[in-house]
Parts: sequence; C-alpha cells; structure tokens
Amino acid sequence: MKSARWQLLVGLLVVPAVMMLAGLGAGPAWAGWPQKPITVYVGWSAGGSSDTTTRALCLQMEKKLGQKILVTNVTGALGSIGATQVAKAPADGYLWFGGAAVHGTWPILGHSKVSWTNFYAYLTVFFPTTIYVKADSPYKTFADYIAAIKKAPAGKVFKYGHPGAGSNGAIFAGLVMEAAGVAKKIRSIPYKGGREAGRYLLSGDVDFVSVTMGDLADWAVAGRIRPLLNLYDRDLVFKGVKFPSVKSLYPQLLPYQAINPYFGVYLNRNTPPEILVKVAKAYAWAVKQSDFKKIAVDQRAGVWAPLLGRASDEQMSKIESARGWALYGLGIAKNNPSQFGVPKLENWKWPPHQRAKNLKPWPKECEEIFKKELAR
Repeated sequence: MKSARWQLLVGLLVVPAVMMLAGLGAGPAWAGWPQKPITVYVGWSAGGSSDTTTRALCLQMEKKLGQKILVTNVTGALGSIGATQVAKAPADGYLWFGGAAVHGTWPILGHSKVSWTNFYAYLTVFFPTTIYVKADSPYKTFADYIAAIKKAPAGKVFKYGHPGAGSNGAIFAGLVMEAAGVAKKIRSIPYKGGREAGRYLLSGDVDFVSVTMGDLADWAVAGRIRPLLNLYDRDLVFKGVKFPSVKSLYPQLLPYQAINPYFGVYLNRNTPPEILVKVAKAYAWAVKQSDFKKIAVDQRAGVWAPLLGRASDEQMSKIESARGWALYGLGIAKNNPSQFGVPKLENWKWPPHQRAKNLKPWPKECEEIFKKELAR
C-alpha cells in the first residue's frame, strides 16, 4: 500500500515538473532567431541604388546575425509589388523589403494599400536627384539645354528616362520642366530602375535621364555621362565631377529636397520586438563598417545619415508628404493625398495623421541604440 501511495506521490510531483521543463525548452519561436537564411525583396532592378545599398548593408548585417541574407529583385509599381508581399507575409523576421523609402506614395498612386505605416524602416543613406545627359551632348549647362528645348521646332519632343512613375526622378524632372516652361515639349519614359534608364540614355533612346544621383555617379566619373542639375542646396563635387545645384536656376524648388530618396531595409510592423532589437543591433554595426560606406558613400555618392526608431518614422512621413503632394500636383498621382490624411509638407507635424498616431511604437532598446550609436 505504501509503495503504491509513494508511486502516486512521485507521479504527482514529477509529471508537472517535466511539463514545466518541456514548456521552458519549447520557448517562443523567436528565441533563437534567426535559425535559417533571411530573404530581402528589393523593389527595383539590379545595379541601381536600391539594389547596391541593400546588398552592401545585408552583407555586413549577416556577419552579426549569423545567417545568410539572400537579396532578390522583385520589381514593379515603384517597388510596391515586392513590399506588398512582405507586408502580407508572416511577421517572423525572415522576409524583409529593401530599397528606396517611397512607401507613402503607393496608396496615393493607387499601386497598393500598403504604406510606410506597415513597416519599421532601418534607414541608411540618402541621395540627391540628378538630371544627366550623355557626355557627347552639346549642352554643357542646364540653362543651355532649356534654351535649346525652347528653340526646337513645333512638334519636336524631348524624351527623358526615370525609374518609374512616382519616383524622385519623375517628380524632379516634372517640377523642373514646369518651372522652365517647357513641360509640353517633354515626354517621360519609365524604366524599372535608374541604372536601366541610364543604359537607354547611352543607347540614344532618351535625350536625358532624371534619376537618383548614385544610380549613375560612377558613369559620370568615368566620363560616359554629364550631370546638368542636382536637387541639392549647394553644388557637389564627387571624384572631380561637379553636380550643379538647382539653387542657381530654380531656388523655389529647394523645399522639394525631401523627395530625395532614403534607402534602407524594412520589416513588417507586426514583427516581434525581440527580433527588431536583434536587427537594430546588426544594422547599427553594419552601417558603420568601412565596406558598407565604401559602396554607399564613396562609390555611389550617398550621404551617410542613418535613422532608426521615432526619427525614422518621422522621416518616412515627411517623404510621404513631400512626394505625395508633388505627384498629385503634377497629375501623376490619381488620388488626393488628403484622403489618406497626408498633410502638405509646410503643415507637417508629428503625428501627421491617425495612422501614425496608432502605430506600434519601436522597442525602447531600438531607440537607445539610435541615440547612443547613430544620432548626430
């Protein structure tokens, strides 16, 4: 009888203990993250600034995360096709989006219901927007080029390439041509990225391109193309090549510097905080590495300005305002930004709309990483 009672007592004590240990062993799914390779969808074609900056960043981040980060190009609709897939995928940290921070324009353009508020943005560098011509072009300055367009016979149309409807290139060229009074003589040709647009410039299919500066800066250095106008508040010199500021000809366009693209990687807004912190630590280390800066800054002429946490959200919102209203004003976007609560840039304040007010906040540890390691 004692033996039976003893066995029953041992059973009552041991079984719960085993169950408790089993539960501890199982743990949440993110405890050992990442346990397999991570995939990043870049929304633009290979070779452009979105592609190269994302690959350069991920190559460094995988050293800290201990897993391969596989970058693949999922192009179309200004990056929204790839980003929408990421937004709809399980928020387990194994699928990211990479490239330009244009998310806020997608609903305004009618490309997707997904916007910047669906993501946590780990931003790295930004680039001015540049108008380039071939090196053998007879036009040495932008003023010369505009004068030639005005003198061209009736019916003559000048074609320009850009990375797609809604891109910074399309917006900048549209604003400049309107300011110069020659918009009716210009036809825009969209491509899948700035690098692709550049190839069509070299082949003679278009007369000029309006793209991210870094997309073709190396070709300018090599003497294949010439920059005529740059959306920046001062002239820039990159490896001996001058990029003339828009300020001298069209100072009224300087507020539109906010359309200049930021680049980074983006995680689903429902991603567990523990994963976000691990990514933040790897990102903060990666952006400071010389190998990343060599590609994004030294080779591509990017401006190193990493943003994380609330500062990142604010920048994404400002881009939404600047680009959204410019696109609508130029007739490129079919939806009025106000229907999404997007304020004009001059009226911007945080939070700009209800969507931003309802955002899941960044983990406090991510905010601390930014303040201690990256804030300037």
